[in-house]
Amino acid sequence: MKSNCALSITKPMLCVGCIGVDIVEQCNSMPAGKSDHLSVEAHWLRGGHASNVSYVLRLLGAQVEFLGVLSRSSLLREILAEMEHINIDLSHCPRTDKSPAFTTVVIDRQTGCRSILQCSRKFPYIGIEEFKKLDLDRYGWVHFEARNKLDIIPMMRAIHNYNSGRTERIKISLKVDGCYNENKDLFDMCHYLIFSRQLALDLGWRTVKETCLGLDKTLPLPHSIQVRRPNILCSWGPYGAGCLDTNGQYYDLPLPAGRKPIDTYGVGECFTAGVIYALYLRKMPLPAAVAYGNRVAVFKTTRMGYNHISKFQIYPVTIDNDDKMWEHHSEDDDSNQLSCTNYTNFRSKSSDANLFNKNNEHIQWQNFQLVDFTAVNISAISGKG
Repeated sequence: MKSNCALSITKPMLCVGCIGVDIVEQCNSMPAGKSDHLSVEAHWLRGGHASNVSYVLRLLGAQVEFLGVLSRSSLLREILAEMEHINIDLSHCPRTDKSPAFTTVVIDRQTGCRSILQCSRKFPYIGIEEFKKLDLDRYGWVHFEARNKLDIIPMMRAIHNYNSGRTERIKISLKVDGCYNENKDLFDMCHYLIFSRQLALDLGWRTVKETCLGLDKTLPLPHSIQVRRPNILCSWGPYGAGCLDTNGQYYDLPLPAGRKPIDTYGVGECFTAGVIYALYLRKMPLPAAVAYGNRVAVFKTTRMGYNHISKFQIYPVTIDNDDKMWEHHSEDDDSNQLSCTNYTNFRSKSSDANLFNKNNEHIQWQNFQLVDFTAVNISAISGKG
């Protein structure tokens, strides 16, 4: 685990959602109907968007707490022990004797195509009564996964009530990967709306920019009326990610090309954790934070699992934009770990694809530039560090 340095004085982040068990089977080709088939590899791992985001945040060096209902089942014992081993706070989680939710994933090694079977048995979701027991003064950021609107709305309202009249306010992020119509009421209650590529495609949006602009139009009031509206983010697989800030400025952040991915399972949660970490702890402007999230996600794909993320550094790890490996991947599939560098005095503005480091050396980027760096080692981004 990397040193937290000055990060240790920052208030912890809270991830609210679910935890379960994912059973992942890999085969050389996808089984046909009514046929027996042997998997070449199988393993089980922690499931649930919020639990995985909290795990990756901790590997990046953040102080983090997970809040969700935990099963007393022996199936979760090793998973919970792993989270506690890296000091993820689980102290406020209620317990139940019900078996945990589980998801079975079958992956075709040749194409990257996957079939997902989700358990239909309902598992308890954290409620407002448990949330009310928290001392909100402890937290600086709360991340939700959009599941039970009737439970999440009063939690978000509690945070906004806490923020009222304060200068040091809690930021709210929300990941939406399903049930679009049911969760629309949550969109303008958060500061950062992180949207699913697969859900966007299901809704008829064909590009990341179209998704961000389309979501912005669904918000109840236009930009001309000064009310709270979220920054909108969407990861788009091998094509990177896009974001739209509260002023209506869109940024496109592509992935670098190069190495072929080894493991894309959980990459969406790594993107989300990377963005939140960059925004909250590194105080990066939105487009730089999304680019950082891209790099965390890419770094995750270089090995199986998550633990190598603790070795993540500020340099690009490239992957091959292989459509066969990526076209069937979505961060939705994942819903069912840097030496201390100061990032301060960032100013972000749209541009014509230029980026300059502190030595005024030109770096090619796309649709944004960062200027006025203070104590920032950016040379590695250009491949010189």
